[in-house]
Amino acid sequence: MQDINRLKSLNFFSLVWICFLVYSPFMYGQTEADTIETGIRSGTLDNGMRYLIHSKAAWEGQNVSMNLYVNTGYEMEQEGQTHLAHYLEHLPFAIYLDEATAKGGALLEAVRSGKYPWQGYTNVRHTCYLFLFDTVGSEIYTAELDLLSRIIGGSLKPTPENLAAEHGSFYQEYIHRNGHLGYDEERLFWNLSKVYAPAVRPEHYFDHVKGFNRDAVSSFYNDWYHPQRATLMMVGPITDLDRAAQDMESYFGKLKATPAKKLVYPKLEYLQRPNQFIQLEQLETDEPELSETKIDLYWRNRIPPKAEPKALQQKWMYEMLYALIGDHLPQIPTTYKLHYTLGVDKSGELPALGLNLKTFTGRERGAVEEVATALNQLKKQGVDQAAYQKYRQRELNAIDQRDNNTLGAVLSTYDQRMLAEESLEFDQLALKKRWLNGLSYDTVNSELKAFLRDGPQDIGILAPKGAAVLNLNEAEFRSWLDQAKLGVGTEANEELKTKLISDSLLARLPRVPSRDLGNDTLGGQLIQLTNGARVVLYPQEGAPLKLHGFRNAGASNLNKEDFIRAQLVPEWVHTSGAGAYTHFEMQRMLTNLGMIYGRALYVNQEESGIKLQAPAERIEALLQLAHLYLSAPREDPEAFTYWKEDEFLFYKNPPYGREEHDLTVLSKNVLKEVNPGLTAEERYKAVQLSTMTELKEIYQSLFQHPQEFLFLLSGDFSETEVIPLLETYLGNLRVSENQVKREEKVVSYLPKGPLKKTFRIPGILPSDLNLRLQYSYPIARDDWKAQVNLKLMREVINNRLWELRHVKKRGLYIVHVVSNSNIDMQRGNLVITLPTVVGMEQMLISDVEELVSWFKEHPISESELNAIKSRFYLMGITGKSIIDKGYRYYKWDLQLPDPEAVRAYLEVVSPGDIQSFIQEKLVPEHRYIFMGKGVPEVSN
Repeated sequence: MQDINRLKSLNFFSLVWICFLVYSPFMYGQTEADTIETGIRSGTLDNGMRYLIHSKAAWEGQNVSMNLYVNTGYEMEQEGQTHLAHYLEHLPFAIYLDEATAKGGALLEAVRSGKYPWQGYTNVRHTCYLFLFDTVGSEIYTAELDLLSRIIGGSLKPTPENLAAEHGSFYQEYIHRNGHLGYDEERLFWNLSKVYAPAVRPEHYFDHVKGFNRDAVSSFYNDWYHPQRATLMMVGPITDLDRAAQDMESYFGKLKATPAKKLVYPKLEYLQRPNQFIQLEQLETDEPELSETKIDLYWRNRIPPKAEPKALQQKWMYEMLYALIGDHLPQIPTTYKLHYTLGVDKSGELPALGLNLKTFTGRERGAVEEVATALNQLKKQGVDQAAYQKYRQRELNAIDQRDNNTLGAVLSTYDQRMLAEESLEFDQLALKKRWLNGLSYDTVNSELKAFLRDGPQDIGILAPKGAAVLNLNEAEFRSWLDQAKLGVGTEANEELKTKLISDSLLARLPRVPSRDLGNDTLGGQLIQLTNGARVVLYPQEGAPLKLHGFRNAGASNLNKEDFIRAQLVPEWVHTSGAGAYTHFEMQRMLTNLGMIYGRALYVNQEESGIKLQAPAERIEALLQLAHLYLSAPREDPEAFTYWKEDEFLFYKNPPYGREEHDLTVLSKNVLKEVNPGLTAEERYKAVQLSTMTELKEIYQSLFQHPQEFLFLLSGDFSETEVIPLLETYLGNLRVSENQVKREEKVVSYLPKGPLKKTFRIPGILPSDLNLRLQYSYPIARDDWKAQVNLKLMREVINNRLWELRHVKKRGLYIVHVVSNSNIDMQRGNLVITLPTVVGMEQMLISDVEELVSWFKEHPISESELNAIKSRFYLMGITGKSIIDKGYRYYKWDLQLPDPEAVRAYLEVVSPGDIQSFIQEKLVPEHRYIFMGKGVPEVSN
């Protein structure tokens, strides 16, 4: 067999846009093979197509991956073709599912069971189709080979129905990925790069996608999809390597090497351009009070050498420089006077290091100068030697610890080299290890200083209309970078601190006595401190530390105004910092200690608490941090102003997007759920009306009553070590005079269905609609079997919901079901999410009702149910950790089932049982339909 020809080595970094077309994870099932061969077959067919087949006996029991890489992607798109490469990637899967549905049998069964999920993704220069199978020669195997041969053989024939349906699903993917919010930034990037096709305005995007008709798709397909542009990899436990190699010839060898467009390398042209200074005005928005400016700075790489070993060494050097620079720069401000975020772009969309700065309009200079100060320090002094050695050792350890025998590691290596257009046979790891061992600290600093000194070559500014920064010329802006003072605001050489509480304060925290209350049912040791706080210890050898403290008093124990403000308290405390440390100082310190820095406090309607994690060696730091958060939040007017500004950013972009966030909150309110949260607008208004005094009083009412707190502590510690620390830090928690109301708990009842509600939500485009179909019904918190049944129903519905997209061709992208058991409300929820366009709602509601009705009349097959059982997530029922189990035990006197009991129950559940569950629970009186629509007068 002829070796695969060496691939070109130019593009080192690739931004991968993954489009998951099936939502279940990869499942590895046992093969029926008698003998697994070990070896490699590789070659280049007469038409130029390359293949590589790799098998090892050690991989027995796992599926075989069959991945097709076609040398086309976003770089090949011309004006008018924006995202056409990605759209074309969707079509083969639509055809595959059409054929599976028509043919039935093993192919359809595999699709429905999720046994062989497939993926596709579009890269800068490659489009990838990823399939799985179990045995060479099987029906699944031959169907996949047949499809792949048509993809690169010029005979892919999507129907008009396929094209139209994918217009809808592709548009919904664009909305799901918040593409409509990123237009301005895409426009700025296009002006800087000119590497990809220009961005399309959001209000024109759907029409743009509808222009992907047969002619447009055929033109792009015929230009770029050819055998000589394709590489097929088959990696896994293969029983007959020679048969697999023969199949390469049988399925692909007769395809003609058709004329193809010449490959282009726009990134090479980018590296040769003069410096660029681009200023763009943002689209007009109706956002209140504050606005943001975005500044992009790019330091270009040098043109890579042609020899692959040299090119690889240059690639590794840039990877190191990017990491060292990113670690050195302050990615949030060092003081409350500034307000910015700094992202380090290592994506590879451009062969350059990008610094992406966002700050409030009018404060650009201060933010730029603070970042430039750190850069100027690097340019003059170089990177700290300890930081360099840490990076170098981490890379060496990664090479030494890499297991090149596992299937996942081999697949990952092949994938990385394909996308980087590097040789598959080259032993990169050995070369990289020699390069790292021969590298010197002085060489790295020399390269780093030269790299920074040459740039930034490209500057892009995106600001609102009328912003002063848009009136600057290039020399004026660059003076901000050059005039920043050296050494201000950098802490690169700061000594590592391991104590969060000073010795002087520690002297005022005496050890207080504790009482041993014995062991609980779960084996934890329960102790009580003098101030009334109780602590349960769950030692676990080798485990990291976890602390969860909670109290049965929350927002609902306050008046109506404070009910909303209470939900703001955790973020205010997080932003203000605690003890002697600001938010920024706390972040640096905890990061240096290897501790997770995030919002520690939480407030629910009926509960307040704290959650912390740390490495096992940081037990004292963990308890010191708990003491500070529960006793000494900082009161700082500058921090308070900073927090209010930060909340403006939340208002603009709440978690998961404003439309999804708000619809979830509003629907939970209708169903009278505990802890529905606040809509983005509710939260923003409450923030603006709050004062620091009000929030402090609420904080004291909820968090400074240790006598009502129970703390659960797990991890690798000894009781003799931890008890003195508990007596010092938790035993000295402050007690406040501010109290909460102690009224009788109001019982909330689930409104009877069927029920339908529509909400107008800012952020949703007028053409779009978020559809949420929900079934909710009572489940007792100790009825774990009913909770298992709910999860099984979820999997059954989810396995067929894809038919709405691919069989009924409803133009959907997000098609999934989630389920949860609300232990607090003693309620089970099954939610079907279908983002779509206005006008499709009634059709989709009918589709779901029809699907549920079908399951009421037809039991699923045994094989489909067995596949569902094989991937059932047991810990969702049995508890994810001892802390999770302890919380439920002390909160509700609830003991979670043993995993073996759950497995035994799953074993006896039959298809008929599933049918009965659906008949009983998924009924109209349990059905609730919620729709989020855009606000008509808001135009994008």
